[in-house]
Amino acid sequence: MKLTDLRVNHVEEPLGFQLKPVSFSWMVTEPGTAKKQKAVRIRVFENKEIIFDSGYDEKADNRDYPAELSLKPKTRYTWSVEVMADNGETAEAESWFETGKMEEPWTGKWITPELDPAIQPILRKKFTVDGASEASRLYICGLGVYEAYLNGEKIGSEYLAPGYHSYDFHLQVQTYDVTGLLKEGENTLEVWLGDGWFRGRFGFGEGFRNIYGDKIYLIAELYHGKELAAATDSTWESHPSPIVKSSIYDGETYDARLEAELETGWKGVREEIPKDCGSLAVKDLPKEQQIAEEQPLLNDRYSLSVVKKESFCPIEVIRTPKNETILDFGQNLTGWVEFDSALAEGEEIILSAAEILQDGCFYRENYRSAVAEYHFISDGKKRHVRPHFTFYGFRYMKVEYVDKSGKPTEKPEGSVDNFTAHHLRSDFDQTGYIETGVKKVNQLFQNALWGQKDNFLDVPTDCPQRDERLGWTGDAQIFSETACYNMYVPAFYRKYLWDMRAEQSIIGGSVPHVVPRLKRELIEGHGSCAWADVAVVLPWNVYVHYGDKTLLEECYPGMKAWVNCMREKEEALGGAHLIKDGFHFADWLALDNPKPGPFGATDNLYIASAYYYWCAKHVSLAAGVLGKTAEETEYAKLAEAVLQAVREKYFDENGLCNCGTQTGSALAIMFGLNPSTETRQAEGDLLAKRIAENNGHLSTGFVGTPMLCPALTETGHDKIAMDLLLNEEYPGWLYCVNMGATTVWERWNSVKPDGHMNPEGMNSLNHYSYGSIEAWMYKKVCGLTATEPGFKKVVIEPHTDPRLGSVSCEVETAAGVYKTGWKYEENGKVSFCAEIPFDAEAEIRLPGQEPKIVGAGSYNMEFTPERR
Repeated sequence: MKLTDLRVNHVEEPLGFQLKPVSFSWMVTEPGTAKKQKAVRIRVFENKEIIFDSGYDEKADNRDYPAELSLKPKTRYTWSVEVMADNGETAEAESWFETGKMEEPWTGKWITPELDPAIQPILRKKFTVDGASEASRLYICGLGVYEAYLNGEKIGSEYLAPGYHSYDFHLQVQTYDVTGLLKEGENTLEVWLGDGWFRGRFGFGEGFRNIYGDKIYLIAELYHGKELAAATDSTWESHPSPIVKSSIYDGETYDARLEAELETGWKGVREEIPKDCGSLAVKDLPKEQQIAEEQPLLNDRYSLSVVKKESFCPIEVIRTPKNETILDFGQNLTGWVEFDSALAEGEEIILSAAEILQDGCFYRENYRSAVAEYHFISDGKKRHVRPHFTFYGFRYMKVEYVDKSGKPTEKPEGSVDNFTAHHLRSDFDQTGYIETGVKKVNQLFQNALWGQKDNFLDVPTDCPQRDERLGWTGDAQIFSETACYNMYVPAFYRKYLWDMRAEQSIIGGSVPHVVPRLKRELIEGHGSCAWADVAVVLPWNVYVHYGDKTLLEECYPGMKAWVNCMREKEEALGGAHLIKDGFHFADWLALDNPKPGPFGATDNLYIASAYYYWCAKHVSLAAGVLGKTAEETEYAKLAEAVLQAVREKYFDENGLCNCGTQTGSALAIMFGLNPSTETRQAEGDLLAKRIAENNGHLSTGFVGTPMLCPALTETGHDKIAMDLLLNEEYPGWLYCVNMGATTVWERWNSVKPDGHMNPEGMNSLNHYSYGSIEAWMYKKVCGLTATEPGFKKVVIEPHTDPRLGSVSCEVETAAGVYKTGWKYEENGKVSFCAEIPFDAEAEIRLPGQEPKIVGAGSYNMEFTPERR
């Protein structure tokens, strides 16, 4: 028996993360003959002194073990977990966590360079350290984005720090271990700064500048042991950096010749606090909307590090009909390209990003105004080259060379080599895997997985390439269940949900269209159905997958605030417990509206009212989990009242949804809106009929698509659900696979059969929303569904289909690793296998057999599939 994945607040060995509250989790692997947990002991040490001891707790939960700890700033703690099993075996493991500055006052001052505000600067301080090497830490926040260097070496492995968050509510501090970089004697700390999201161009179209501030800022403290060795103040120096310009959308220009100028010409800095940042206090709001009594300007980080996760070499170098040189990396990805340069002084290389070629040539019109280029001007020295303060969404990179006179030229012989694409995202890993007997379905799985990888760079964005890259709440809501199966994302979502609650706190509990909210034009809007409902759907899905009550309680005020917001609005309009007005994206990009435009045909207010019911119901469930009995009852009553109102207005005398669309029926089935089991089944039959009438094709958009196959399966229409999955025509999931996609598209037909982009626009080729089909694949095709949050108890009920041939699935859940699989054999039967982790329980349901409840272990069975 081994203990692995020791985490604090879902982060392994967190350094300087937000640690209020504290929750421990771990996993038992290789249990041998052990089946169940008997007791657990958690201990926390400060310098070998025990500050917390749970004793042997028979009720300990490996998914979430909260501990009341009185923590000190800038302090490392070790913690151990000991597990006793039912067979008498024990296992123990140890890990650590370290606090950041917490609420400790800062000695360092905010500084800004005395340079032209448009410049991307370097700020530096030379200082002396005496004595032997000791544990050393750097506490730092730079705005917009920064990289720090100590004695010429980059500090840490992360990029684009401090990330993208609601800067007007809080500024996140990063903590770095710099022990190995600090030396006795003179040291130099340099911080390179760029515009980033903070003040660079951001938003739709030409976007906006200076959204959060119009200057570059830095605050830092470096400690050698317990001694403060350096801190930002007016004695620091500033200088323009060789990064001539940088932009999230447009890319970066690096002129290496300017490095020579760093020897002289350093200017001063001045002490200045960032204007308005962190100024949106929430203490005067109703308690349920508060995110803290008063949020300080600076706080320890929530954001996971943005790091390099995977690398790709070009699979082909293409020479186009226009005589362009294009590198094909074979995968649409988020990140950048690095290379080794031996260009002569003054020679330039330009890399331009694209997702697709048109007529065999470079194409980036779907990036809209995003230039998405990288320029490197050589100083004649051999070097490794990479961007610093930008990122790209791309599969292809066009390569151009410019000579010393500024004229385009062919590649100088031996001048550039080793192009490598590096994928950047927040630092979490894959947990879910599916492989079927159909290669195109396997490619679809990879496409949806990559859509998540590419759009989870600090914020769950809609797309990573064009002039948008915003944290659209609708996309986040729709994909959240799939996201939790695919990847280990509770800490990632914790940060997003913190920002969401912060934004809610100034708009009456409503939820923005995008988080962080830019507070500009369309994207300052809020309260749209299926978008704003993320405030309840997302934390509930996170709870179901990870079983963390501590995190659920942290998110509960935002869940409740959104339902209260809806209730206040509908009561102000005369009650009746229905949503009666407002702008709603609703079933965005559905194909069933005869009118031109992106809006679906399903009644927006029906969708909004249905979500109102679902959210009220799940706030009640959350209140029950958290022991809030009075609120559990209150919201249960509200949910029932909304449900009855929805049925009266939107359902006919036969108990069927009267919206007349696939989405209307799918929503009714999955939200339980039909008044009886019989009418729910009839709704499923009606849904199947509507699909048949549409030539066997779907017509759903953002709301209906995630629910379509689940609704069919729930009402016994398994074959039709599989028909939709396997459909290779437009509209269908495999259409884009056949068109060579390696990610999921924004539209079902973003690329036309002739290979040209859809002239209607909005053609991101890296939008993960329709990849939400994967949740159904995990739950119904593979058969793995949690019946207890965190997967301590599951139902395994696979829905097989001979066209798939076989399926294998592995999911590393909060309770441990589950494996399921099935295969059609030559004798016409289906062989089935399952693996259940330690201290977990599964109810296996197979056709023609009685349900079987089993504990930890491996199981192999055979059954006769149902006729179709």
